[in-house]
Amino acid sequence: MKAAIINNFGKPDVLEIKEVEIPGIKENEILIKAKASSVNPVDWKHRHGNHKLIMGSPFPIILGYDVAGIVDKVGANVKQFKPGDKVFARVDRKYGGAYAEYVATSEQTVAKISNSLSFEVAAAIPLAALTALQGLRDKGHIKAKSEVLINGAASGVGHFALQIANYYNATVTAVCSSKHKQMLNDLKPAYFVDYKQYNIKSISRKFDIIFDIVGTESFMSLRHLLKPGGIYITTLPRPKVLLHKFISLFTNGKKVETFIMKPLGADLEVINNLLEQNKLKVYIDKIFPLEEIAKAHEYSETGQAEGKIVIRIN
Repeated sequence: MKAAIINNFGKPDVLEIKEVEIPGIKENEILIKAKASSVNPVDWKHRHGNHKLIMGSPFPIILGYDVAGIVDKVGANVKQFKPGDKVFARVDRKYGGAYAEYVATSEQTVAKISNSLSFEVAAAIPLAALTALQGLRDKGHIKAKSEVLINGAASGVGHFALQIANYYNATVTAVCSSKHKQMLNDLKPAYFVDYKQYNIKSISRKFDIIFDIVGTESFMSLRHLLKPGGIYITTLPRPKVLLHKFISLFTNGKKVETFIMKPLGADLEVINNLLEQNKLKVYIDKIFPLEEIAKAHEYSETGQAEGKIVIRIN
Protein backbone atom coordinates (compact mmCIF):
# COMPACT_ATOMS: atom_id res chain seq x y z
CA MET A 1 0.00 0.00 0.00
CA LYS A 2 0.98 3.64 -0.38
CA ALA A 3 1.74 5.56 2.82
CA ALA A 4 3.44 8.73 4.04
CA ILE A 5 6.32 7.66 6.27
CA ILE A 6 9.18 9.21 8.20
CA ASN A 7 12.54 7.52 8.75
CA ASN A 8 13.85 10.21 11.06
CA PHE A 9 12.46 13.17 13.00
CA GLY A 10 12.68 16.64 11.58
CA LYS A 11 11.10 19.20 9.25
CA PRO A 12 8.18 18.46 6.88
CA ASP A 13 10.59 17.26 4.20
CA VAL A 14 11.26 14.07 6.19
CA LEU A 15 7.81 12.89 5.06
CA GLU A 16 8.08 10.49 2.10
CA ILE A 17 5.51 8.58 0.06
CA LYS A 18 6.51 4.91 -0.04
CA GLU A 19 5.09 1.47 -0.70
CA VAL A 20 4.80 -0.47 2.57
CA GLU A 21 3.02 -3.59 3.78
CA ILE A 22 -0.66 -3.48 4.66
CA PRO A 23 -0.92 -3.68 8.47
CA GLY A 24 -2.10 -6.91 10.04
CA ILE A 25 -4.98 -6.86 12.50
CA LYS A 26 -5.63 -8.53 15.84
CA GLU A 27 -8.85 -10.30 16.84
CA ASN A 28 -10.40 -7.09 18.17
CA GLU A 29 -9.24 -4.83 15.33
CA ILE A 30 -10.61 -3.54 12.05
CA LEU A 31 -8.74 -2.86 8.80
CA ILE A 32 -10.07 0.24 7.06
CA LYS A 33 -9.49 1.09 3.42
CA ALA A 34 -8.83 4.78 3.95
CA LYS A 35 -10.37 7.50 1.83
CA ALA A 36 -9.28 10.50 3.89
CA SER A 37 -7.37 11.60 6.96
CA SER A 38 -6.60 14.96 8.56
CA VAL A 39 -3.73 16.87 10.14
CA ASN A 40 -3.68 17.62 13.87
CA PRO A 41 -0.92 19.54 15.67
CA VAL A 42 0.09 16.37 17.50
CA ASP A 43 1.08 14.88 14.13
CA TRP A 44 3.77 17.45 13.40
CA LYS A 45 4.87 17.48 17.04
CA HIS A 46 5.47 13.73 16.66
CA ARG A 47 7.30 14.45 13.38
CA HIS A 48 9.54 16.93 15.18
CA GLY A 49 10.38 14.20 17.71
CA ASN A 50 8.83 16.05 20.66
CA HIS A 51 7.58 12.82 22.20
CA LYS A 52 10.34 10.39 21.22
CA LEU A 53 11.54 9.89 24.79
CA ILE A 54 8.12 8.55 25.72
CA MET A 55 7.06 6.89 22.47
CA GLY A 56 10.37 5.74 21.05
CA SER A 57 11.61 5.81 17.46
CA PRO A 58 10.15 2.73 15.71
CA PHE A 59 11.03 3.80 12.16
CA PRO A 60 9.58 3.78 9.61
CA ILE A 61 6.71 5.62 11.29
CA ILE A 62 3.35 6.35 9.70
CA LEU A 63 1.73 9.35 11.38
CA GLY A 64 -1.92 10.45 11.47
CA TYR A 65 -4.72 9.66 13.92
CA ASP A 66 -7.89 10.48 11.94
CA VAL A 67 -9.32 8.15 9.32
CA ALA A 68 -12.51 7.82 7.31
CA GLY A 69 -13.09 5.02 4.87
CA ILE A 70 -14.63 1.61 4.27
CA VAL A 71 -14.17 -1.49 6.40
CA ASP A 72 -11.98 -3.92 4.47
CA LYS A 73 -11.51 -6.70 7.02
CA VAL A 74 -12.50 -7.44 10.63
CA GLY A 75 -10.87 -9.50 13.37
CA ALA A 76 -12.47 -12.67 14.71
CA ASN A 77 -13.89 -10.94 17.81
CA VAL A 78 -15.32 -7.88 16.06
CA LYS A 79 -19.12 -7.84 16.38
CA GLN A 80 -20.41 -4.41 15.35
CA PHE A 81 -18.83 -3.96 11.93
CA LYS A 82 -18.51 -5.83 8.65
CA PRO A 83 -16.66 -5.32 5.38
CA GLY A 84 -18.27 -2.55 3.35
CA ASP A 85 -19.35 -0.41 6.31
CA LYS A 86 -18.65 3.31 5.97
CA VAL A 87 -16.75 4.33 9.13
CA PHE A 88 -14.49 6.84 10.83
CA ALA A 89 -12.16 6.54 13.79
CA ARG A 90 -9.48 8.10 15.91
CA VAL A 91 -6.81 5.43 15.48
CA ASP A 92 -5.38 4.00 18.72
CA ARG A 93 -2.00 2.71 17.55
CA LYS A 94 1.03 4.50 19.05
CA TYR A 95 1.86 6.99 16.29
CA GLY A 96 -1.47 6.48 14.51
CA GLY A 97 -0.83 5.17 11.01
CA ALA A 98 -3.67 6.98 9.23
CA TYR A 99 -1.57 8.60 6.48
CA ALA A 100 -1.93 5.42 4.45
CA GLU A 101 -4.24 3.53 2.11
CA TYR A 102 -5.04 0.95 4.80
CA VAL A 103 -5.37 1.65 8.52
CA ALA A 104 -5.77 -0.73 11.47
CA THR A 105 -7.47 0.22 14.73
CA SER A 106 -9.45 -1.31 17.62
CA GLU A 107 -13.18 -1.87 17.21
CA GLN A 108 -13.95 0.37 20.19
CA THR A 109 -12.48 3.40 18.37
CA VAL A 110 -14.70 3.06 15.30
CA ALA A 111 -18.17 4.40 14.47
CA LYS A 112 -20.37 4.29 11.40
CA ILE A 113 -20.93 7.53 9.55
CA SER A 114 -24.06 8.79 7.86
CA ASN A 115 -24.37 8.15 4.15
CA SER A 116 -24.84 11.89 3.69
CA LEU A 117 -21.38 12.60 5.13
CA SER A 118 -18.43 12.72 2.75
CA PHE A 119 -15.20 10.96 3.66
CA GLU A 120 -13.35 14.29 3.68
CA VAL A 121 -15.76 15.79 6.21
CA ALA A 122 -15.79 12.63 8.32
CA ALA A 123 -11.98 12.54 8.45
CA ALA A 124 -11.90 16.07 9.87
CA ILE A 125 -13.91 15.05 12.91
CA PRO A 126 -12.47 12.36 15.21
CA LEU A 127 -9.53 13.71 17.24
CA ALA A 128 -10.66 17.34 17.30
CA ALA A 129 -14.34 16.78 18.00
CA LEU A 130 -13.66 14.08 20.63
CA THR A 131 -11.26 16.45 22.40
CA ALA A 132 -13.87 19.23 22.40
CA LEU A 133 -16.69 16.98 23.61
CA GLN A 134 -14.74 15.19 26.33
CA GLY A 135 -13.06 18.38 27.53
CA LEU A 136 -16.31 20.29 28.02
CA ARG A 137 -18.56 17.41 29.09
CA ASP A 138 -16.25 15.22 31.17
CA LYS A 139 -13.72 17.73 32.56
CA GLY A 140 -15.70 20.97 32.47
CA HIS A 141 -19.06 19.44 33.48
CA ILE A 142 -20.71 21.94 31.17
CA LYS A 143 -24.40 22.70 31.60
CA ALA A 144 -26.99 25.25 30.51
CA LYS A 145 -25.98 28.84 31.30
CA SER A 146 -22.34 27.92 32.01
CA GLU A 147 -20.06 30.83 31.17
CA VAL A 148 -17.39 29.40 28.85
CA LEU A 149 -14.24 31.02 27.44
CA ILE A 150 -12.68 29.21 24.47
CA ASN A 151 -9.13 30.32 23.65
CA GLY A 152 -8.45 29.27 20.06
CA ALA A 153 -12.08 29.16 18.93
CA ALA A 154 -11.30 29.01 15.19
CA SER A 155 -8.96 26.00 15.47
CA GLY A 156 -9.87 22.40 14.74
CA VAL A 157 -10.75 21.63 18.35
CA GLY A 158 -11.93 25.18 19.01
CA HIS A 159 -14.64 25.40 16.36
CA PHE A 160 -16.10 22.11 17.61
CA ALA A 161 -15.90 23.27 21.24
CA LEU A 162 -17.72 26.51 20.40
CA GLN A 163 -20.58 24.59 18.78
CA ILE A 164 -20.79 21.95 21.51
CA ALA A 165 -20.92 24.67 24.17
CA ASN A 166 -23.74 26.35 22.22
CA TYR A 167 -25.53 22.99 22.04
CA TYR A 168 -25.44 22.84 25.85
CA ASN A 169 -26.93 26.37 25.93
CA ALA A 170 -23.81 27.80 27.54
CA THR A 171 -22.79 31.43 27.13
CA VAL A 172 -19.67 31.35 24.97
CA THR A 173 -16.87 33.89 24.69
CA ALA A 174 -14.75 33.02 21.65
CA VAL A 175 -11.11 34.13 21.48
CA CYS A 176 -9.39 34.16 18.08
CA SER A 177 -8.37 36.56 15.33
CA SER A 178 -10.91 38.73 13.53
CA LYS A 179 -9.61 37.03 10.38
CA HIS A 180 -12.22 34.38 11.22
CA LYS A 181 -15.12 36.84 11.32
CA GLN A 182 -17.23 34.91 8.79
CA MET A 183 -16.97 31.69 10.83
CA LEU A 184 -17.88 33.56 14.00
CA ASN A 185 -20.87 35.18 12.31
CA ASP A 186 -22.00 31.68 11.37
CA LEU A 187 -21.36 29.93 14.69
CA LYS A 188 -22.62 32.82 16.82
CA PRO A 189 -20.74 32.90 20.12
CA ALA A 190 -22.32 35.28 22.62
CA TYR A 191 -19.09 37.31 22.77
CA PHE A 192 -15.95 37.60 20.66
CA VAL A 193 -12.47 38.78 21.66
CA ASP A 194 -9.79 39.44 19.04
CA TYR A 195 -6.59 38.54 20.88
CA LYS A 196 -4.57 40.67 18.46
CA GLN A 197 -6.48 43.79 19.49
CA TYR A 198 -7.34 43.08 23.11
CA ASN A 199 -5.48 41.40 25.98
CA ILE A 200 -7.72 38.55 27.10
CA LYS A 201 -6.37 38.88 30.64
CA SER A 202 -8.33 42.15 30.81
CA ILE A 203 -11.74 40.60 30.04
CA SER A 204 -14.25 41.76 32.64
CA ARG A 205 -16.48 38.67 32.54
CA LYS A 206 -16.02 35.70 34.89
CA PHE A 207 -16.18 32.11 33.70
CA ASP A 208 -17.21 28.66 34.89
CA ILE A 209 -14.95 27.06 32.25
CA ILE A 210 -11.85 28.31 30.46
CA PHE A 211 -10.87 25.91 27.68
CA ASP A 212 -7.35 26.92 26.60
CA ILE A 213 -7.05 24.94 23.39
CA VAL A 214 -4.03 26.70 21.91
CA GLY A 215 -2.09 26.77 25.18
CA THR A 216 -1.03 30.41 24.92
CA GLU A 217 -2.13 31.10 28.49
CA SER A 218 -2.05 29.20 31.78
CA PHE A 219 -4.07 28.72 34.95
CA MET A 220 -1.87 31.31 36.66
CA SER A 221 -2.40 33.95 33.97
CA LEU A 222 -6.18 33.48 33.74
CA ARG A 223 -7.24 32.29 37.20
CA HIS A 224 -8.62 35.75 38.02
CA LEU A 225 -11.18 35.22 35.22
CA LEU A 226 -12.58 32.08 36.86
CA LYS A 227 -15.60 32.12 39.13
CA PRO A 228 -15.23 30.35 42.52
CA GLY A 229 -15.25 26.65 41.62
CA GLY A 230 -14.40 27.45 37.99
CA ILE A 231 -12.28 25.10 35.88
CA TYR A 232 -9.29 25.86 33.65
CA ILE A 233 -8.87 23.07 31.07
CA THR A 234 -5.79 22.44 28.96
CA THR A 235 -4.98 19.63 26.53
CA LEU A 236 -1.25 20.41 26.69
CA PRO A 237 0.14 18.70 29.82
CA ARG A 238 3.27 20.43 31.07
CA PRO A 239 5.31 19.95 34.26
CA LYS A 240 4.15 23.32 35.58
CA VAL A 241 0.54 22.10 35.54
CA LEU A 242 1.35 20.02 38.63
CA LEU A 243 2.46 23.19 40.41
CA HIS A 244 -0.68 24.98 39.25
CA LYS A 245 -2.83 22.13 40.60
CA PHE A 246 -1.18 22.62 43.99
CA ILE A 247 -1.69 26.39 43.86
CA SER A 248 -5.34 25.85 42.93
CA LEU A 249 -5.91 24.37 46.40
CA PHE A 250 -5.70 27.93 47.72
CA THR A 251 -7.82 29.69 45.06
CA ASN A 252 -11.41 29.44 46.32
CA GLY A 253 -12.17 26.12 44.69
CA LYS A 254 -10.80 27.03 41.25
CA LYS A 255 -9.43 23.98 39.47
CA VAL A 256 -6.89 23.00 36.82
CA GLU A 257 -7.79 20.05 34.59
CA THR A 258 -5.57 18.47 31.96
CA PHE A 259 -6.62 15.42 29.99
CA ILE A 260 -5.80 13.13 27.13
CA MET A 261 -8.67 12.46 24.75
CA LYS A 262 -10.03 8.90 24.73
CA PRO A 263 -10.57 7.40 21.24
CA LEU A 264 -14.12 6.15 21.80
CA GLY A 265 -16.41 5.12 18.97
CA ALA A 266 -19.38 5.64 21.31
CA ASP A 267 -18.53 9.35 21.54
CA LEU A 268 -18.11 9.53 17.77
CA GLU A 269 -21.70 8.28 17.56
CA VAL A 270 -22.75 11.20 19.77
CA ILE A 271 -20.96 13.59 17.41
CA ASN A 272 -22.47 11.91 14.35
CA ASN A 273 -25.94 12.40 15.84
CA LEU A 274 -25.23 16.12 16.34
CA LEU A 275 -24.22 16.34 12.69
CA GLU A 276 -27.43 14.62 11.60
CA GLN A 277 -29.44 17.11 13.68
CA ASN A 278 -27.57 20.03 12.08
CA LYS A 279 -26.27 20.98 15.53
CA LEU A 280 -22.66 20.71 14.37
CA LYS A 281 -20.80 21.94 11.29
CA VAL A 282 -17.36 20.93 10.10
CA TYR A 283 -15.10 23.65 8.74
CA ILE A 284 -12.41 22.50 6.33
CA ASP A 285 -9.76 25.07 5.46
CA LYS A 286 -7.84 23.10 2.81
CA ILE A 287 -7.71 19.61 1.33
CA PHE A 288 -4.35 18.19 0.25
CA PRO A 289 -3.68 14.90 -1.57
CA LEU A 290 -1.56 12.42 0.37
CA GLU A 291 1.32 13.18 -1.99
CA GLU A 292 1.40 16.76 -0.61
CA ILE A 293 1.39 15.78 3.06
CA ALA A 294 4.55 17.85 3.69
CA LYS A 295 2.75 20.98 2.44
CA ALA A 296 -0.20 20.15 4.68
CA HIS A 297 2.13 19.95 7.69
CA GLU A 298 3.80 23.23 6.75
CA TYR A 299 0.41 24.94 6.58
CA SER A 300 -0.76 23.45 9.87
CA GLU A 301 2.37 24.71 11.62
CA THR A 302 1.56 28.30 10.64
CA GLY A 303 -1.35 28.17 13.10
CA GLN A 304 -3.50 30.07 10.59
CA ALA A 305 -5.87 27.29 9.50
CA GLU A 306 -9.58 27.85 10.07
CA GLY A 307 -11.08 24.59 11.23
CA LYS A 308 -9.41 21.49 9.82
CA ILE A 309 -6.83 20.48 7.20
CA VAL A 310 -7.86 17.30 5.39
CA ILE A 311 -5.78 14.73 3.50
CA ARG A 312 -7.42 12.97 0.55
CA ILE A 313 -6.00 9.47 0.31
CA ASN A 314 -7.96 7.63 -2.35
